[in-house]
Amino acid sequence: MSAAVLILSFVWGFGASFCYALIFNADYKGLLWTPFIGSLGWGLYTLLSSSAGMESFAYFAASFAVSALSEVFAVAVKCPATVFLIPGLIPLVPGGGMFQTMRAFVQGDMDTAARIGFTTLSAAGAIVLGLAIASSLAHILFVILRNVGKKTQKYT
Repeated sequence: MSAAVLILSFVWGFGASFCYALIFNADYKGLLWTPFIGSLGWGLYTLLSSSAGMESFAYFAASFAVSALSEVFAVAVKCPATVFLIPGLIPLVPGGGMFQTMRAFVQGDMDTAARIGFTTLSAAGAIVLGLAIASSLAHILFVILRNVGKKTQKYT
């Protein structure tokens, strides 16, 4: 993959996340950081899907990164994680695969519809899995850090 393609993927991810943050009516905190989260997620997906060839793993890693960054920014900026998460995940949504699956069904090409549908369903499952694991790990980590902070305050 050339550097120009990678840079363009970051730019397109930035633009898509920024525009959706505007539609989502995010405040200035969301408009400031969400495009960076979305561009990092889409750039990571582009890099991994072209180099490794495993598209589902690329979706998983990108959604995990977007979710983890959303949780971190939510704590840092003191606002809900969904402000960063939803616009950040928009570039990863496999809408083209859904469209191609339905088009193949309508045209009567069941083999192509099944193949593309399975790929699309795998991508959606990988996105959900990355999101769930990152959110769960962030929640566990924040609970542990909060309890450690309470214990150190108790002994001082």
